[in-house]
Amino acid sequence: MTGFWILESESRLFIPIPTMKSFYSFIFSSFFLLFFTGSLLAQVSTEPAVPNAGASVKIIYDATQGTSGLRDCNCDVYIHIGAVTGGPASTTWTIVPFQWGTANPDAKMERVEGQANLYTYELTPNEFFDNPNGLTIYRLGMVFRNADGTREGKNSTNGDIFVDLAQGFSVAFTNPNSSNLALNVGESFEFKAASTEAADLSFELDGVKVAEAKNADEIAYTFSATAPGNYQLTAKAVKGDQSDTESVNIVVFAPSATAPLPAGSRLGINYLSDTEVILALQAPGKNIVHVIGDFNDWQIRNEYQMKVTPDGEIFWLKLENLVPKKEYIFQYLVDGTIRIGDPYADKTSDPFNDQEIIDQGRYPGLMPYPAGKTEFQATYLQTAQDKYAWKNLNYDRPAPEELVVYELLVRDFDERRTYNAVIDRLDYLEDLGINAIELMPIGEFEGNLSWGYNPSFFFAPDKYYGTKNDLKRLIDEAHGRGMVVILDMVLNHAFGQNPMVRLYNDGDYGAPTPDNPWFNREATHPFNVGYDFNHESTYTKAFVDSVNNYWLTEYKFDGFRFDLSKGFTQVNSGSNVGIWSQYDPSRVAIWKNIYDRIKANHPEAYVILEHLSDNSEETELANYGMMFWGNMNGTSRNLAKGSNDNMEWAYYKQRGWNRSNLIAYQESHDEERVMWESLSFGNTSPINLRVLENAVNRNQIMTAFYFAIPGPKMLWQFGEFGYDLELNNDRLGIKPTRWNYLDDPERQRLYKLYREMIKLKKTYPVFNNPTQASLNLGPTLKQIYLDHPEMDVFLFGNFDGVTVGNAQIQFPKQGKWYNYFTGEELNVTTPQVTLGLRPNEFYLFTDQPLPKPEEGILQEDFVTSVPEPITNGDFKIYPVPSQNSITVELPKDMIQANYRVVDMAGRVLFDGQTSPNERILDFDLKGIKAGIYIFEAFDTKRVLHKRFIKN
Repeated sequence: MTGFWILESESRLFIPIPTMKSFYSFIFSSFFLLFFTGSLLAQVSTEPAVPNAGASVKIIYDATQGTSGLRDCNCDVYIHIGAVTGGPASTTWTIVPFQWGTANPDAKMERVEGQANLYTYELTPNEFFDNPNGLTIYRLGMVFRNADGTREGKNSTNGDIFVDLAQGFSVAFTNPNSSNLALNVGESFEFKAASTEAADLSFELDGVKVAEAKNADEIAYTFSATAPGNYQLTAKAVKGDQSDTESVNIVVFAPSATAPLPAGSRLGINYLSDTEVILALQAPGKNIVHVIGDFNDWQIRNEYQMKVTPDGEIFWLKLENLVPKKEYIFQYLVDGTIRIGDPYADKTSDPFNDQEIIDQGRYPGLMPYPAGKTEFQATYLQTAQDKYAWKNLNYDRPAPEELVVYELLVRDFDERRTYNAVIDRLDYLEDLGINAIELMPIGEFEGNLSWGYNPSFFFAPDKYYGTKNDLKRLIDEAHGRGMVVILDMVLNHAFGQNPMVRLYNDGDYGAPTPDNPWFNREATHPFNVGYDFNHESTYTKAFVDSVNNYWLTEYKFDGFRFDLSKGFTQVNSGSNVGIWSQYDPSRVAIWKNIYDRIKANHPEAYVILEHLSDNSEETELANYGMMFWGNMNGTSRNLAKGSNDNMEWAYYKQRGWNRSNLIAYQESHDEERVMWESLSFGNTSPINLRVLENAVNRNQIMTAFYFAIPGPKMLWQFGEFGYDLELNNDRLGIKPTRWNYLDDPERQRLYKLYREMIKLKKTYPVFNNPTQASLNLGPTLKQIYLDHPEMDVFLFGNFDGVTVGNAQIQFPKQGKWYNYFTGEELNVTTPQVTLGLRPNEFYLFTDQPLPKPEEGILQEDFVTSVPEPITNGDFKIYPVPSQNSITVELPKDMIQANYRVVDMAGRVLFDGQTSPNERILDFDLKGIKAGIYIFEAFDTKRVLHKRFIKN
């Protein structure tokens, strides 16, 4: 998956990394910013209630509230405190007097007598902190701990706890904790305010005094909501010539009108005509919803209050008199406090990221976020949109076993990072032979530069890559080149900006509350990130079906790769990965239901799971029709560095499956590259795999065997030319493209072999549907035999690090075989054939002659170390061409060498070892037929070879 973590093989050993926007977003909130939540007030209170930076304040901490690390700890409790000088809304501690994890007596709090969980600490902020520059201290930031810091008390939503400080004489509301309050008609609310010192206090409602308290430091007033409308309550404090005020805006709502959702309408934006839409929001348990946006200048107006269906499930409103083709940004205001975009909208307006997109010209005509009018993510609606004109609606979809999938991250595939840039490189993918592109997640995610596994809006393509029509054009153009397009779909979880999370959650971006219809408050499995969907919920089931059908229909994707599919369960495995991976019948039922729903409307769609569960579960689902990622990265990396490993788990029949639904891969976005493994950790003796040409040879033999195993295949972008940058030095960071690698002759050899093996797989059925497949992939001398009525294939190769020499190869049958890469014919007349196999050398034979591939794919000179220069004339073979004999002169520094003469089929004709300092060798050629031969000599430093011809 899943891009905010480090993962177990395919993506499952997470170290969560918080999204920056979720972490910092409240810094930018300005409209309904909450400095304290109710739980925070219960966790920390102060005396006086409105503390002054220049006066003494007592901090009172209740360890039973917030996080529970210090509850009933029976320990000394210390305050970790900092001065916030960056501004009234800053969360950065700039002056921190105490070191974490020390028993500093100056940080020790006093336990309240008779109270096991109540502690106090007193200070005068302007005197307490070392502040030589006289910076204004706007807030106190704090957390609480035991002496060594192993137990903590924090705010359960945002972590750090903040207390705002008045600067001089001041009055402030202590209830509510926001500058805005929404009430329904018939409700009442007790307002409270306090001053920094005793004064004459009063409340004024729309300018009319409604309460007062003389020479007091607190005042209260109960407001009764009798009529709908907007009100302002102002707290005022006067002491001599000093005065201060603070106001709260009150919105009183009338009850929502009840009416059934108009027939044919669905959740989200329903376009009725060029001037009319119906908006429908599912929000069970909520009371009142208003639509706010460009069409009403973001004002809360009675005519924009949504109706509610009789069951209380769906709020809806018909908008009229819209301007055709005009884009409107809008939100839902739920119960007067929650601002969200439409969960089903196909375009978002983001307060954090859109300006960068505008500045870089990534999305023509993108409107700026309506800053100052609202906050949080908003969404667009637009009537009379120009529809994309699809060109390539009739194209052939490969059978599952024929797929050659190219996993692609738009962000890193081309430095322009756009859909259009991918379109410009489709010819490259077509030339490589790819018949399926798998796009890593492109749905609207948090941030602009991401892997995409932190989704927020599930129906909107991310704008950083371009417009939705750019995406459609990419898919259309791929179809025109015979490539299907598969979408990496993330439906295990959502992140905090998701509207369905924010409808029922803690704070602005906190965890879902228990009444959330779609999400679990706590994940049921150990490797979750973001907030975990409850896939047993009927709400979630309907949502998942809508998401899947939308992308297959609207964008004509050909299928999905479902991220973290093993997480689709309500069986709570806690932190136990073993339990989570066991056969789970409820998870099986969930996936069969999702699969059936997809196939009902899109019978040709590919359904691929990133599951990695017990094989019994995968077998059942594979035999049902689902495809699976088959992670062979561990095996491949072992092989890449020169060790031996067994590749048989890449074959579906080895797992006991009835269908060829296993997409085995050597690497994916979640794992380190195999070429990186070779060049970084490859064996250095007797073959130095950290030298590129040798590493390419090693990766070539792996590639040949990988593609010869029957079944669909997947490449992670640039693996075809040996991309070798480490993943985990900056796991989620942008990786350079390295297209220049294709200019390197060594990497070209790897690319050409990929292209050749893909061509064979796409051209000859034996590679996809053999009548019989015999695999012996455990020993270092590995073999694959594929039998088919049209043609048989026999592949064998040396994965050992030393020369096998005269290997005894038993061909599957006698008769004529053809070396695919040289075109040479080999007539097998004996049960065994003696062939020479150098390290990493392999042979691909067919029993039918095939067109010979281009030259330069395989390296004839398998160098064992960094090549050393040879003085001209030191290594000679003569006469060439020869008749009956040849003479070989070896270099002077080759003190003792092994040598051999092989034909173009790999058979060894002569071999032996020179005596010390023996440099001149003579060979009698009378007994061999005319043709091309190779003389090879090697010692501990290098391998030398030259071709010669016998007439």
